[in-house]
Amino acid sequence: MARTGKYILRSIDVDLPKNTDSKGGKGKKWPVVLAIILLLCFLAVLAIVLILRMYSNDDSGQEISTTSATTTTTTTTTTATIVQSTPIIVYDQNQTVEDSSSFQTITTRGAWTTTKDVSHESSTAATTEIQTISTTAADQGSTFGLQTTTGVQSTPHYLSDQNTTIGSRGKAFVVLFMKTYELSINRIYITSDSGVQINVSTSENLDSTLKNQIDKMINISSSQLVTIPGAMELNNFQTEVKSIIIESSQDIFVTSNTDEPGTSGSTTHIPLNKLSAEYVVVSTEPTLFTSQFAVAAIADNTWISITFKMRRNLPLYISGNAFYNNNVFNITLHRFETYQIAHSTDLTGTVIKSSSPIAAFSGNDCNKLEYIGYCDHLIEQLPPTVSVDNTYIVPPNSDDRDTLIRITALENCSFTYSVGNVNQTVSLHQYDTFDTKISDNQTCSIESKKPVLVTTFGLRSKSFNLGDPSMIIVPGVNQYLNYYKIVVPSDYANSYVSILMKYSSKDFLQINNTEIRREDIVFESNLYANTFTYNVRVIKVSEGELTASTVDGERFGLICNGVGSVKAYGFSGNSLIP
Repeated sequence: MARTGKYILRSIDVDLPKNTDSKGGKGKKWPVVLAIILLLCFLAVLAIVLILRMYSNDDSGQEISTTSATTTTTTTTTTATIVQSTPIIVYDQNQTVEDSSSFQTITTRGAWTTTKDVSHESSTAATTEIQTISTTAADQGSTFGLQTTTGVQSTPHYLSDQNTTIGSRGKAFVVLFMKTYELSINRIYITSDSGVQINVSTSENLDSTLKNQIDKMINISSSQLVTIPGAMELNNFQTEVKSIIIESSQDIFVTSNTDEPGTSGSTTHIPLNKLSAEYVVVSTEPTLFTSQFAVAAIADNTWISITFKMRRNLPLYISGNAFYNNNVFNITLHRFETYQIAHSTDLTGTVIKSSSPIAAFSGNDCNKLEYIGYCDHLIEQLPPTVSVDNTYIVPPNSDDRDTLIRITALENCSFTYSVGNVNQTVSLHQYDTFDTKISDNQTCSIESKKPVLVTTFGLRSKSFNLGDPSMIIVPGVNQYLNYYKIVVPSDYANSYVSILMKYSSKDFLQINNTEIRREDIVFESNLYANTFTYNVRVIKVSEGELTASTVDGERFGLICNGVGSVKAYGFSGNSLIP
Protein backbone atom coordinates (compact mmCIF):
# COMPACT_ATOMS: atom_id res chain seq x y z
CA MET A 1 0.00 0.00 0.00
CA ALA A 2 1.29 3.44 -0.82
CA ARG A 3 2.21 5.70 2.08
CA THR A 4 0.08 8.83 2.58
CA GLY A 5 1.86 12.05 3.23
CA LYS A 6 0.73 15.59 3.84
CA TYR A 7 2.41 18.41 2.06
CA ILE A 8 1.55 21.99 3.12
CA LEU A 9 2.33 24.80 0.77
CA ARG A 10 3.09 27.97 2.61
CA SER A 11 1.68 31.16 1.12
CA ILE A 12 4.20 33.65 -0.09
CA ASP A 13 3.39 37.25 0.75
CA VAL A 14 4.72 39.68 -1.84
CA ASP A 15 4.23 43.42 -1.68
CA LEU A 16 3.77 44.65 -5.20
CA PRO A 17 5.25 48.09 -5.79
CA LYS A 18 2.69 50.86 -5.85
CA ASN A 19 2.11 52.87 -8.99
CA THR A 20 3.91 56.17 -8.97
CA ASP A 21 4.08 59.01 -11.30
CA SER A 22 6.32 59.08 -14.31
CA LYS A 23 8.88 61.10 -12.46
CA GLY A 24 9.67 58.31 -10.04
CA GLY A 25 9.95 55.82 -12.92
CA LYS A 26 8.63 52.98 -10.74
CA GLY A 27 5.34 52.38 -12.50
CA LYS A 28 7.04 50.59 -15.41
CA LYS A 29 8.71 47.87 -13.23
CA TRP A 30 5.78 46.08 -11.61
CA PRO A 31 4.76 43.93 -14.67
CA VAL A 32 8.30 42.46 -14.72
CA VAL A 33 8.14 41.69 -11.01
CA LEU A 34 4.73 40.02 -11.49
CA ALA A 35 6.12 37.81 -14.27
CA ILE A 36 9.03 36.75 -12.06
CA ILE A 37 6.62 35.85 -9.24
CA LEU A 38 4.45 33.73 -11.59
CA LEU A 39 7.54 31.90 -12.84
CA LEU A 40 8.61 31.16 -9.26
CA CYS A 41 5.14 29.78 -8.46
CA PHE A 42 5.25 27.53 -11.51
CA LEU A 43 8.66 26.17 -10.50
CA ALA A 44 7.42 25.53 -6.95
CA VAL A 45 4.42 23.52 -8.21
CA LEU A 46 6.69 21.51 -10.52
CA ALA A 47 9.04 20.70 -7.63
CA ILE A 48 6.11 19.51 -5.50
CA VAL A 49 4.90 17.17 -8.28
CA LEU A 50 8.39 15.67 -8.64
CA ILE A 51 8.66 15.15 -4.86
CA LEU A 52 5.26 13.40 -4.76
CA ARG A 53 6.30 11.05 -7.57
CA MET A 54 9.57 10.25 -5.80
CA TYR A 55 7.77 9.28 -2.58
CA SER A 56 5.28 7.14 -4.54
CA ASN A 57 8.12 5.17 -6.17
CA ASP A 58 9.83 4.62 -2.83
CA ASP A 59 6.65 3.17 -1.33
CA SER A 60 6.22 0.69 -4.20
CA GLY A 61 9.73 -0.58 -3.80
CA GLN A 62 9.33 -0.98 -0.05
CA GLU A 63 6.11 -2.93 -0.49
CA ILE A 64 7.69 -5.41 -2.89
CA SER A 65 10.55 -5.94 -0.49
CA THR A 66 8.15 -6.48 2.41
CA THR A 67 6.11 -8.96 0.39
CA SER A 68 9.19 -10.97 -0.50
CA ALA A 69 10.11 -11.26 3.16
CA THR A 70 6.54 -12.18 4.12
CA THR A 71 6.55 -15.01 1.61
CA THR A 72 9.44 -16.70 3.41
CA THR A 73 8.95 -15.84 7.10
CA THR A 74 5.27 -15.17 7.84
CA THR A 75 4.05 -16.95 10.98
CA THR A 76 0.56 -15.51 11.43
CA THR A 77 -2.49 -14.78 9.33
CA THR A 78 -1.45 -12.24 6.70
CA THR A 79 -2.56 -10.57 3.54
CA ALA A 80 0.34 -9.43 1.39
CA THR A 81 0.30 -6.91 -1.42
CA ILE A 82 2.49 -7.31 -4.46
CA VAL A 83 2.99 -4.58 -7.00
CA GLN A 84 4.10 -5.95 -10.32
CA SER A 85 4.23 -4.20 -13.65
CA THR A 86 4.01 -7.32 -15.79
CA PRO A 87 1.31 -10.02 -15.44
CA ILE A 88 1.73 -13.54 -16.77
CA ILE A 89 -0.39 -15.57 -19.10
CA VAL A 90 0.05 -19.06 -17.62
CA TYR A 91 -0.75 -22.11 -19.68
CA ASP A 92 -0.33 -24.69 -16.88
CA GLN A 93 -1.73 -23.96 -13.43
CA ASN A 94 1.04 -26.02 -11.87
CA GLN A 95 3.92 -24.15 -13.49
CA THR A 96 6.48 -22.37 -11.34
CA VAL A 97 8.48 -19.51 -12.76
CA GLU A 98 11.72 -18.24 -11.27
CA ASP A 99 13.29 -14.79 -10.96
CA SER A 100 14.62 -12.47 -8.28
CA SER A 101 12.55 -9.31 -8.31
CA SER A 102 8.77 -9.72 -8.52
CA PHE A 103 6.21 -12.35 -7.63
CA GLN A 104 2.79 -13.43 -8.80
CA THR A 105 0.17 -15.63 -7.16
CA ILE A 106 -1.15 -18.49 -9.29
CA THR A 107 -3.90 -20.74 -7.95
CA THR A 108 -3.37 -24.49 -8.32
CA ARG A 109 -5.77 -27.38 -7.61
CA GLY A 110 -8.39 -26.76 -4.98
CA ALA A 111 -7.53 -23.99 -2.55
CA TRP A 112 -3.79 -24.25 -2.83
CA THR A 113 -1.80 -21.24 -3.99
CA THR A 114 1.86 -20.77 -4.72
CA THR A 115 3.91 -17.62 -5.22
CA LYS A 116 5.62 -17.45 -8.58
CA ASP A 117 8.60 -15.31 -9.51
CA VAL A 118 8.32 -13.93 -13.01
CA SER A 119 10.13 -10.78 -13.91
CA HIS A 120 12.91 -11.87 -16.27
CA GLU A 121 10.89 -12.77 -19.34
CA SER A 122 10.18 -10.40 -22.22
CA SER A 123 6.89 -8.51 -22.15
CA THR A 124 4.22 -7.35 -24.60
CA ALA A 125 1.35 -4.86 -24.62
CA ALA A 126 -0.04 -3.81 -21.25
CA THR A 127 -3.20 -4.90 -19.51
CA THR A 128 -4.11 -4.74 -15.84
CA GLU A 129 -5.26 -7.53 -13.54
CA ILE A 130 -5.82 -7.62 -9.79
CA GLN A 131 -5.97 -10.91 -7.86
CA THR A 132 -6.89 -11.08 -4.18
CA ILE A 133 -6.79 -14.20 -2.01
CA SER A 134 -6.73 -14.37 1.81
CA THR A 135 -4.02 -16.34 3.55
CA THR A 136 -3.61 -18.21 6.78
CA ALA A 137 -0.24 -19.38 8.03
CA ALA A 138 -0.43 -22.90 9.29
CA ASP A 139 1.81 -23.22 12.29
CA GLN A 140 3.72 -21.01 14.70
CA GLY A 141 7.33 -20.65 13.64
CA SER A 142 6.67 -21.86 10.11
CA THR A 143 5.30 -20.56 6.83
CA PHE A 144 3.94 -24.08 6.22
CA GLY A 145 0.35 -23.68 5.03
CA LEU A 146 -1.72 -21.67 2.61
CA GLN A 147 -0.02 -18.50 1.37
CA THR A 148 -2.03 -15.82 -0.40
CA THR A 149 -1.27 -12.62 -2.18
CA THR A 150 -2.83 -9.58 -3.73
CA GLY A 151 -1.16 -8.77 -7.02
CA VAL A 152 -1.34 -5.71 -9.27
CA GLN A 153 0.00 -6.61 -12.69
CA SER A 154 0.30 -5.15 -16.15
CA THR A 155 1.84 -6.30 -19.43
CA PRO A 156 1.39 -10.06 -19.94
CA HIS A 157 4.28 -12.53 -20.24
CA TYR A 158 4.24 -15.59 -22.41
CA LEU A 159 5.83 -18.63 -20.82
CA SER A 160 7.82 -21.18 -22.78
CA ASP A 161 9.05 -24.51 -21.47
CA GLN A 162 12.60 -23.14 -21.47
CA ASN A 163 12.05 -20.72 -18.59
CA THR A 164 9.61 -22.63 -16.39
CA THR A 165 10.24 -25.16 -13.66
CA ILE A 166 7.44 -27.66 -13.36
CA GLY A 167 6.79 -31.16 -12.09
CA SER A 168 8.33 -32.07 -8.73
CA ARG A 169 9.96 -28.70 -8.07
CA GLY A 170 8.40 -26.31 -5.60
CA LYS A 171 8.81 -24.07 -2.56
CA ALA A 172 7.47 -26.32 0.24
CA PHE A 173 7.67 -30.07 0.91
CA VAL A 174 6.78 -32.56 3.63
CA VAL A 175 9.37 -35.26 4.35
CA LEU A 176 9.01 -38.33 6.53
CA PHE A 177 11.02 -41.49 7.05
CA MET A 178 9.18 -44.79 7.28
CA LYS A 179 10.28 -47.50 9.67
CA THR A 180 13.33 -49.66 8.87
CA TYR A 181 14.30 -52.82 10.69
CA GLU A 182 17.07 -50.91 12.45
CA LEU A 183 17.87 -47.23 12.83
CA SER A 184 19.48 -45.75 9.73
CA ILE A 185 21.20 -42.59 8.56
CA ASN A 186 18.45 -40.44 7.08
CA ARG A 187 19.45 -37.78 4.57
CA ILE A 188 17.58 -35.05 2.69
CA TYR A 189 19.15 -33.72 -0.54
CA ILE A 190 18.06 -30.29 -1.78
CA THR A 191 19.02 -28.64 -5.08
CA SER A 192 18.33 -25.17 -6.43
CA ASP A 193 19.34 -23.21 -9.53
CA SER A 194 20.15 -20.09 -7.53
CA GLY A 195 21.06 -19.06 -4.01
CA VAL A 196 18.09 -19.70 -1.72
CA GLN A 197 17.20 -19.67 1.94
CA ILE A 198 15.89 -22.96 3.32
CA ASN A 199 13.75 -23.32 6.44
CA VAL A 200 13.65 -26.80 8.00
CA SER A 201 10.96 -27.06 10.68
CA THR A 202 9.01 -29.56 12.76
CA SER A 203 5.96 -29.50 15.00
CA GLU A 204 5.99 -27.52 18.23
CA ASN A 205 4.84 -30.76 19.88
CA LEU A 206 7.91 -32.75 18.82
CA ASP A 207 10.35 -33.76 21.54
CA SER A 208 12.55 -30.71 22.14
CA THR A 209 15.78 -32.70 21.85
CA LEU A 210 14.84 -33.87 18.36
CA LYS A 211 13.42 -30.50 17.38
CA ASN A 212 16.62 -28.70 18.31
CA GLN A 213 18.61 -31.08 16.11
CA ILE A 214 16.39 -30.59 13.07
CA ASP A 215 14.97 -27.06 12.97
CA LYS A 216 17.27 -24.63 11.20
CA MET A 217 17.59 -21.90 8.59
CA ILE A 218 20.13 -22.57 5.84
CA ASN A 219 21.44 -20.42 3.01
CA ILE A 220 22.49 -22.60 0.07
CA SER A 221 24.08 -21.63 -3.22
CA SER A 222 23.36 -24.77 -5.22
CA SER A 223 22.72 -27.92 -3.15
CA GLN A 224 22.52 -29.00 0.47
CA LEU A 225 22.60 -32.22 2.48
CA VAL A 226 20.50 -32.26 5.67
CA THR A 227 20.98 -35.21 8.05
CA ILE A 228 17.99 -36.28 10.15
CA PRO A 229 18.22 -38.31 13.39
CA GLY A 230 17.17 -41.95 13.14
CA ALA A 231 14.65 -41.37 15.94
CA MET A 232 12.46 -39.54 13.40
CA GLU A 233 11.57 -42.84 11.71
CA LEU A 234 7.89 -43.67 12.13
CA ASN A 235 6.53 -46.38 14.40
CA ASN A 236 3.65 -48.61 13.35
CA PHE A 237 0.09 -47.79 14.43
CA GLN A 238 1.01 -44.65 16.34
CA THR A 239 -0.12 -41.08 15.80
CA GLU A 240 3.13 -39.10 15.90
CA VAL A 241 4.33 -35.62 14.98
CA LYS A 242 7.21 -36.67 12.73
CA SER A 243 6.63 -34.60 9.61
CA ILE A 244 9.57 -32.46 8.51
CA ILE A 245 8.72 -29.36 6.51
CA ILE A 246 11.18 -27.97 3.96
CA GLU A 247 10.45 -24.43 2.77
CA SER A 248 12.40 -22.27 0.36
CA SER A 249 12.47 -18.74 -0.96
CA GLN A 250 12.78 -20.12 -4.52
CA ASP A 251 11.97 -23.40 -6.28
CA ILE A 252 13.93 -26.44 -5.12
CA PHE A 253 14.04 -30.19 -5.84
CA VAL A 254 14.02 -32.55 -2.84
CA THR A 255 14.93 -36.22 -2.46
CA SER A 256 15.54 -38.28 0.65
CA ASN A 257 17.74 -41.30 1.26
CA THR A 258 17.73 -43.86 4.06
CA ASP A 259 21.02 -45.67 4.36
CA GLU A 260 22.81 -48.13 6.61
CA PRO A 261 25.51 -50.75 5.93
CA GLY A 262 23.09 -53.39 4.65
CA THR A 263 20.03 -51.55 3.37
CA SER A 264 19.07 -48.37 1.52
CA GLY A 265 16.13 -46.60 -0.08
CA SER A 266 15.35 -43.26 -1.75
CA THR A 267 12.40 -41.25 -2.99
CA THR A 268 11.58 -38.02 -4.82
CA HIS A 269 9.36 -35.65 -2.85
CA ILE A 270 6.26 -33.86 -4.09
CA PRO A 271 5.61 -30.13 -3.42
CA LEU A 272 2.83 -29.27 -0.98
CA ASN A 273 0.82 -27.41 -3.62
CA LYS A 274 0.65 -30.57 -5.74
CA LEU A 275 -0.46 -32.96 -3.01
CA SER A 276 -3.89 -34.50 -3.33
CA ALA A 277 -6.64 -36.29 -1.42
CA GLU A 278 -6.40 -39.69 -3.15
CA TYR A 279 -3.56 -42.21 -3.51
CA VAL A 280 -3.07 -45.89 -4.32
CA VAL A 281 -0.54 -47.89 -2.32
CA VAL A 282 2.25 -49.92 -3.97
CA SER A 283 4.30 -52.44 -1.98
CA THR A 284 5.59 -56.02 -2.33
CA GLU A 285 4.72 -59.34 -0.71
CA PRO A 286 6.96 -59.52 2.36
CA THR A 287 9.45 -62.36 2.63
CA LEU A 288 10.99 -60.59 5.62
CA PHE A 289 9.47 -57.98 7.92
CA THR A 290 6.37 -56.13 6.59
CA SER A 291 4.85 -54.08 3.81
CA GLN A 292 3.92 -50.61 4.97
CA PHE A 293 2.51 -47.20 4.10
CA ALA A 294 2.31 -43.88 5.91
CA VAL A 295 0.35 -40.64 5.70
CA ALA A 296 1.15 -37.09 6.85
CA ALA A 297 -1.47 -34.39 7.41
CA ILE A 298 -0.75 -30.79 6.45
CA ALA A 299 -3.95 -29.30 7.86
CA ASP A 300 -5.82 -29.72 11.13
CA ASN A 301 -8.85 -32.02 11.34
CA THR A 302 -7.94 -34.01 8.24
CA TRP A 303 -10.17 -37.05 7.96
CA ILE A 304 -8.47 -40.02 6.25
CA SER A 305 -10.25 -43.13 4.97
CA ILE A 306 -8.25 -46.24 4.03
CA THR A 307 -9.80 -49.14 2.08
CA PHE A 308 -7.52 -52.15 2.42
CA LYS A 309 -6.56 -54.43 -0.44
CA MET A 310 -4.58 -57.46 0.69
CA ARG A 311 -2.86 -60.04 -1.46
CA ARG A 312 -3.57 -62.59 1.26
CA ASN A 313 -6.67 -61.98 3.33
CA LEU A 314 -4.89 -61.94 6.69
CA PRO A 315 -6.22 -60.03 9.70
CA LEU A 316 -4.63 -56.64 10.33
CA TYR A 317 -5.03 -55.54 13.94
CA ILE A 318 -5.33 -51.83 14.72
CA SER A 319 -6.21 -50.81 18.29
CA GLY A 320 -7.55 -54.31 18.95
CA ASN A 321 -9.82 -54.36 15.87
CA ALA A 322 -9.25 -56.82 13.02
CA PHE A 323 -9.35 -55.50 9.45
CA TYR A 324 -9.54 -57.67 6.34
CA ASN A 325 -9.56 -57.18 2.59
CA ASN A 326 -11.96 -54.38 1.54
CA ASN A 327 -12.48 -53.23 5.14
CA VAL A 328 -12.24 -49.48 5.80
CA PHE A 329 -10.15 -47.83 8.50
CA ASN A 330 -10.75 -44.17 9.36
CA ILE A 331 -8.52 -41.79 11.27
CA THR A 332 -8.34 -38.03 11.86
CA LEU A 333 -4.94 -36.33 11.89
CA HIS A 334 -3.87 -32.77 12.56
CA ARG A 335 -1.14 -30.66 11.03
CA PHE A 336 2.32 -32.29 11.27
CA GLU A 337 0.84 -35.60 12.47
CA THR A 338 1.80 -38.90 10.84
CA TYR A 339 0.46 -42.45 10.94
CA GLN A 340 2.02 -45.65 9.60
CA ILE A 341 0.36 -49.02 8.91
CA ALA A 342 2.25 -52.30 8.38
CA HIS A 343 1.11 -55.81 7.45
CA SER A 344 2.54 -59.23 6.76
CA THR A 345 1.07 -59.32 3.25
CA ASP A 346 1.25 -57.10 0.17
CA LEU A 347 -0.98 -54.01 0.45
CA THR A 348 -0.74 -52.90 -3.20
CA GLY A 349 -4.07 -51.49 -4.36
CA THR A 350 -5.05 -50.13 -0.95
CA VAL A 351 -6.81 -46.79 -1.51
CA ILE A 352 -6.19 -43.72 0.65
CA LYS A 353 -8.67 -40.83 0.55
CA SER A 354 -8.80 -37.71 2.69
CA SER A 355 -10.86 -34.61 3.36
CA SER A 356 -7.94 -32.32 2.45
CA PRO A 357 -4.58 -32.88 0.72
CA ILE A 358 -2.10 -35.15 2.47
CA ALA A 359 1.25 -36.76 1.70
CA ALA A 360 1.37 -40.54 1.32
CA PHE A 361 4.31 -42.95 1.20
CA SER A 362 4.51 -46.71 0.72
CA GLY A 363 6.88 -49.65 0.32
CA ASN A 364 8.40 -52.25 2.63
CA ASP A 365 10.35 -52.11 5.87
CA CYS A 366 13.06 -54.36 4.38
CA ASN A 367 12.25 -56.98 1.78
CA LYS A 368 14.08 -59.68 -0.17
CA LEU A 369 12.54 -60.26 -3.59
CA GLU A 370 12.51 -63.60 -5.39
CA TYR A 371 14.27 -65.10 -2.38
CA ILE A 372 17.75 -64.01 -3.48
CA GLY A 373 20.29 -61.78 -1.76
CA TYR A 374 19.41 -59.73 1.28
CA CYS A 375 16.55 -57.40 2.13
CA ASP A 376 16.50 -53.69 1.34
CA HIS A 377 14.34 -50.78 2.46
CA LEU A 378 11.70 -49.86 -0.15
CA ILE A 379 10.03 -46.44 -0.12
CA GLU A 380 8.36 -44.03 -2.54
CA GLN A 381 6.26 -40.94 -2.02
CA LEU A 382 3.08 -41.76 -3.90
CA PRO A 383 1.94 -39.49 -6.73
CA PRO A 384 -1.67 -38.24 -6.65
CA THR A 385 -3.97 -40.40 -8.75
CA VAL A 386 -4.83 -37.36 -10.89
CA SER A 387 -1.15 -37.12 -11.94
CA VAL A 388 -0.73 -40.71 -13.11
CA ASP A 389 0.13 -41.25 -16.80
CA ASN A 390 -0.88 -43.94 -19.31
CA THR A 391 2.27 -44.42 -21.46
CA TYR A 392 5.68 -45.48 -20.15
CA ILE A 393 9.18 -46.42 -21.22
CA VAL A 394 10.97 -48.66 -18.69
CA PRO A 395 14.79 -48.85 -18.74
CA PRO A 396 16.82 -51.77 -17.39
CA ASN A 397 19.00 -51.83 -14.30
CA SER A 398 22.74 -52.41 -14.70
CA ASP A 399 25.30 -54.69 -13.02
CA ASP A 400 23.44 -57.85 -14.12
CA ARG A 401 20.32 -56.91 -12.17
CA ASP A 402 16.89 -57.92 -13.46
CA THR A 403 13.98 -55.50 -13.11
CA LEU A 404 10.54 -56.46 -11.83
CA ILE A 405 7.85 -54.21 -13.36
CA ARG A 406 4.54 -53.78 -11.52
CA ILE A 407 1.58 -52.19 -13.36
CA THR A 408 -1.33 -51.05 -11.16
CA ALA A 409 -4.67 -50.13 -12.75
CA LEU A 410 -6.41 -47.05 -11.37
CA GLU A 411 -9.52 -47.91 -13.40
CA ASN A 412 -10.77 -50.98 -15.25
CA CYS A 413 -8.51 -51.04 -18.28
CA SER A 414 -6.59 -52.92 -20.95
CA PHE A 415 -2.98 -52.11 -21.76
CA THR A 416 -0.30 -53.40 -24.10
CA TYR A 417 3.26 -53.95 -23.00
CA SER A 418 6.19 -54.76 -25.26
CA VAL A 419 9.52 -56.40 -24.44
CA GLY A 420 11.76 -56.82 -27.45
CA ASN A 421 9.58 -57.98 -30.34
CA VAL A 422 6.90 -59.51 -28.09
CA ASN A 423 3.67 -57.55 -27.55
CA GLN A 424 1.01 -58.63 -25.07
CA THR A 425 -2.33 -57.14 -24.08
CA VAL A 426 -3.58 -57.46 -20.50
CA SER A 427 -6.91 -56.50 -18.93
CA LEU A 428 -7.11 -55.46 -15.29
CA HIS A 429 -9.85 -54.53 -12.87
CA GLN A 430 -9.50 -51.36 -10.84
CA TYR A 431 -6.62 -51.51 -8.33
CA ASP A 432 -5.43 -54.91 -9.58
CA THR A 433 -1.82 -55.39 -10.64
CA PHE A 434 0.21 -57.20 -13.28
CA ASP A 435 3.91 -58.04 -12.94
CA THR A 436 6.50 -58.75 -15.62
CA LYS A 437 10.30 -58.79 -15.68
CA ILE A 438 13.16 -57.63 -17.92
CA SER A 439 16.89 -58.36 -17.86
CA ASP A 440 19.72 -55.83 -17.79
CA ASN A 441 19.77 -55.68 -21.61
CA GLN A 442 16.04 -55.24 -22.25
CA THR A 443 13.54 -52.38 -22.23
CA CYS A 444 9.77 -52.33 -21.92
CA SER A 445 7.05 -50.00 -23.24
CA ILE A 446 3.56 -49.80 -21.73
CA GLU A 447 0.57 -48.15 -23.41
CA SER A 448 -2.91 -47.84 -21.93
CA LYS A 449 -5.98 -45.73 -22.65
CA LYS A 450 -6.59 -45.36 -18.92
CA PRO A 451 -4.13 -44.26 -16.20
CA VAL A 452 -1.85 -46.96 -14.81
CA LEU A 453 0.82 -46.59 -12.13
CA VAL A 454 4.13 -48.22 -13.08
CA THR A 455 6.65 -49.15 -10.40
CA THR A 456 9.95 -50.98 -10.88
CA PHE A 457 11.92 -53.06 -8.40
CA GLY A 458 15.57 -53.64 -9.17
CA LEU A 459 16.66 -57.11 -8.05
CA ARG A 460 19.86 -58.51 -6.59
CA SER A 461 22.79 -58.79 -9.03
CA LYS A 462 23.26 -62.30 -10.40
CA SER A 463 27.01 -61.89 -10.86
CA PHE A 464 28.26 -59.45 -8.22
CA ASN A 465 27.83 -58.77 -4.54
CA LEU A 466 26.05 -55.60 -5.54
CA GLY A 467 22.56 -54.36 -5.08
CA ASP A 468 19.47 -55.66 -3.41
CA PRO A 469 15.87 -54.61 -4.05
CA SER A 470 15.25 -50.96 -4.96
CA MET A 471 11.94 -49.26 -5.72
CA ILE A 472 11.20 -46.53 -8.29
CA ILE A 473 7.93 -45.02 -9.51
CA VAL A 474 8.56 -44.67 -13.25
CA PRO A 475 7.76 -41.35 -14.96
CA GLY A 476 5.31 -41.54 -17.86
CA VAL A 477 6.16 -39.95 -21.20
CA ASN A 478 3.77 -37.07 -20.43
CA GLN A 479 5.69 -36.39 -17.22
CA TYR A 480 9.02 -35.76 -18.92
CA LEU A 481 10.81 -32.44 -18.42
CA ASN A 482 13.61 -30.76 -20.36
CA TYR A 483 15.77 -29.92 -17.34
CA TYR A 484 16.73 -31.68 -14.10
CA LYS A 485 19.10 -30.90 -11.26
CA ILE A 486 19.65 -33.67 -8.72
CA VAL A 487 22.20 -34.92 -6.22
CA VAL A 488 23.62 -38.39 -6.86
CA PRO A 489 24.04 -39.93 -3.37
CA SER A 490 27.48 -40.82 -2.06
CA ASP A 491 28.81 -44.13 -0.66
CA TYR A 492 27.72 -46.37 -3.54
CA ALA A 493 29.97 -48.41 -5.82
CA ASN A 494 28.16 -47.51 -9.04
CA SER A 495 25.54 -44.87 -9.87
CA TYR A 496 23.66 -44.30 -13.12
CA VAL A 497 21.09 -42.07 -14.77
CA SER A 498 18.69 -43.61 -17.27
CA ILE A 499 17.62 -41.18 -20.02
CA LEU A 500 14.38 -41.84 -21.91
CA MET A 501 13.78 -39.57 -24.90
CA LYS A 502 12.70 -39.33 -28.50
CA TYR A 503 15.37 -40.66 -30.84
CA SER A 504 15.27 -37.49 -32.93
CA SER A 505 16.65 -35.44 -30.02
CA LYS A 506 19.16 -37.90 -28.56
CA ASP A 507 22.18 -35.91 -29.75
CA PHE A 508 20.92 -32.74 -28.04
CA LEU A 509 21.23 -34.16 -24.52
CA GLN A 510 23.80 -32.67 -22.15
CA ILE A 511 24.84 -33.74 -18.67
CA ASN A 512 26.54 -31.09 -16.58
CA ASN A 513 26.48 -28.87 -19.70
CA THR A 514 28.61 -31.25 -21.76
CA GLU A 515 27.87 -33.88 -24.38
CA ILE A 516 27.63 -37.50 -23.29
CA ARG A 517 30.89 -39.42 -23.50
CA ARG A 518 30.54 -42.71 -25.35
CA GLU A 519 32.56 -44.56 -22.69
CA ASP A 520 30.04 -43.56 -19.98
CA ILE A 521 27.10 -45.23 -21.76
CA VAL A 522 26.66 -48.73 -20.33
CA PHE A 523 23.42 -49.51 -22.22
CA GLU A 524 21.62 -48.07 -25.25
CA SER A 525 18.60 -49.25 -27.20
CA ASN A 526 15.73 -47.88 -29.29
CA LEU A 527 12.06 -48.83 -29.15
CA TYR A 528 8.77 -47.68 -30.64
CA ALA A 529 5.95 -46.36 -28.44
CA ASN A 530 3.24 -43.73 -28.56
CA THR A 531 3.83 -43.19 -32.34
CA PHE A 532 7.49 -42.24 -31.75
CA THR A 533 10.83 -43.99 -31.71
CA TYR A 534 12.43 -43.58 -28.29
CA ASN A 535 16.06 -43.86 -27.30
CA VAL A 536 17.00 -45.39 -23.93
CA ARG A 537 20.47 -44.85 -22.48
CA VAL A 538 21.90 -45.86 -19.12
CA ILE A 539 24.85 -43.60 -18.29
CA LYS A 540 27.36 -44.07 -15.49
CA VAL A 541 27.75 -40.94 -13.35
CA SER A 542 29.70 -39.72 -10.34
CA GLU A 543 28.29 -38.78 -6.97
CA GLY A 544 27.36 -35.16 -6.31
CA GLU A 545 25.39 -32.54 -8.24
CA LEU A 546 24.15 -33.44 -11.69
CA THR A 547 22.22 -31.42 -14.25
CA ALA A 548 20.63 -32.86 -17.39
CA SER A 549 19.07 -30.82 -20.18
CA THR A 550 18.44 -30.71 -23.91
CA VAL A 551 19.78 -28.04 -26.22
CA ASP A 552 16.64 -28.16 -28.38
CA GLY A 553 14.24 -28.05 -25.40
CA GLU A 554 12.88 -31.57 -25.99
CA ARG A 555 11.51 -33.24 -22.87
CA PHE A 556 12.91 -36.52 -21.57
CA GLY A 557 12.59 -38.85 -18.61
CA LEU A 558 15.32 -39.27 -16.01
CA ILE A 559 15.79 -42.02 -13.42
CA CYS A 560 18.74 -42.16 -11.02
CA ASN A 561 19.82 -45.41 -9.35
CA GLY A 562 22.88 -46.99 -7.83
CA VAL A 563 24.26 -50.05 -6.07
CA GLY A 564 26.64 -50.78 -3.25
CA SER A 565 27.54 -53.88 -1.33
CA VAL A 566 24.19 -55.60 -0.62
CA LYS A 567 22.21 -52.37 -1.03
CA ALA A 568 20.68 -50.23 -3.78
CA TYR A 569 18.71 -47.02 -4.24
CA GLY A 570 16.65 -45.37 -6.96
CA PHE A 571 14.44 -42.35 -7.64
CA SER A 572 12.96 -40.51 -10.62
CA GLY A 573 13.49 -36.92 -11.66
CA ASN A 574 9.73 -36.38 -11.73
CA SER A 575 6.55 -38.42 -11.19
CA LEU A 576 3.87 -35.79 -11.83
CA ILE A 577 2.03 -34.58 -14.89
CA PRO A 578 3.62 -31.12 -15.46
